[in-house]
Amino acid sequence: MMSNTSKGSFAPQLSGIRTFLFGALALVWFVEMVLWGFPSLSEKWTIVQNMNPPGDPQLAAALFITHAARAAAKAVLGVMAVFGLRSKNPSVRTALFLSMALVPPLNILFQFREQGFPLGQTVIAIILTTVLWGTFFLFREPIGQPEQKGTAGTGPLPSSRSEIFQDTWFAVNAAILTLMAFLFLFWPRTALGFTFPYLSGLLKTDGGGLSSLIASTLTSGAHLFALAIATWIATIYFRSIPALRQAITVASALHAGLMCLWPLRQMIREVGGSNSASSILSLFVPLLVGWMLFAAFSYRARPQEQHEAYT
Repeated sequence: MMSNTSKGSFAPQLSGIRTFLFGALALVWFVEMVLWGFPSLSEKWTIVQNMNPPGDPQLAAALFITHAARAAAKAVLGVMAVFGLRSKNPSVRTALFLSMALVPPLNILFQFREQGFPLGQTVIAIILTTVLWGTFFLFREPIGQPEQKGTAGTGPLPSSRSEIFQDTWFAVNAAILTLMAFLFLFWPRTALGFTFPYLSGLLKTDGGGLSSLIASTLTSGAHLFALAIATWIATIYFRSIPALRQAITVASALHAGLMCLWPLRQMIREVGGSNSASSILSLFVPLLVGWMLFAAFSYRARPQEQHEAYT
């Protein structure tokens, strides 16, 4: 009886409000994934969001490709929210919540400013920003000591080759996502040129018809930045918070896979493989392959590392 009480006293007290918000965010982002990801729904939802498709059919097709990219990012944020909902580790929950809470204020600063601050969407984003960041500072969860490898009385074990590879791979992915997020947020027209190089002529001449494309690109940048921040945190605390590493591994591999499955496949169907190969979206193909190799390498290295830790 005493041992059970003792164990319970050391259990972290997780915030019920944060748990509720994780569940609400997961639901909202999965619903938005469906609305933006399926063409039949995306066409109607585009009108509801005051993002009228351009008159040029090629630019209209490009708009729905950006919507597919947005759907992939929302699916990944939904998966991160599910990890936060299921996790009992306060450090993991804090890192995931922090990165996801960046999305509403970034949408206000970039997308909604570009659109002239539409009343309904701006009010909702302000409310979400206030709730997420208010609860983040008011209802903090106790963060215990990070998990460390090694035994008592000894220093940390030297990094193995697999750990160095994993650290490097995470840092490379975080850097790529950060650069893409900055490009999409601060230079959306340039980002559109990299995404649709075969439309370079239309992107330079059709100024008014690009407003919806620019707004969609800014939203994708906000989502990419949230994933990049989570990846950087997982890179810095790679060894001390392995549960966070697992969550970001799944999220990043899923993001790369969905980017290949939805926007890149849609682009190939619209303009062919040769034109699509020059798009920045094709970068997600080697990223997906890299994450698959990373998972296989980590799985094979884990038993050997565990053996070395006990010898």
